[in-house]
Amino acid sequence: MMPEEKAQLLALLEHEERWCRDAEAVNAAGVGVAFDDREAVAWDLTGALCRLFGWQRASVLFGQLERHLVGKRKLTGWPVRDTPIDAMAALQAFNDDPDVTFATLRERLGSMPVWSGSGRGTPAT
Repeated sequence: MMPEEKAQLLALLEHEERWCRDAEAVNAAGVGVAFDDREAVAWDLTGALCRLFGWQRASVLFGQLERHLVGKRKLTGWPVRDTPIDAMAALQAFNDDPDVTFATLRERLGSMPVWSGSGRGTPAT
């Protein structure tokens, strides 16, 4: 994750009213809508990533965020699958977990390492 991406994500999810569960986004009436709907006023974690960065970039970020927020998944089967959809599903489960509060989400996102540009494997915070 790039520093500006982290900043944008934290800005979008700055207030609890801009975060939702059980839908990628909701409108002012609390009805689920698509992440890119003009009437969306709140997003879950994956909806926020897609809204900000588009599907292609979000699908890369899903895996990075999953490893940081959820931990490494045990991959099973052959061939081994580790797709963006699997990471997205894990993030959605994390987002919708009743034990995960908005404060927890913000704290974990805030501690997400970002790429510093100083070399591979050298995250900055």
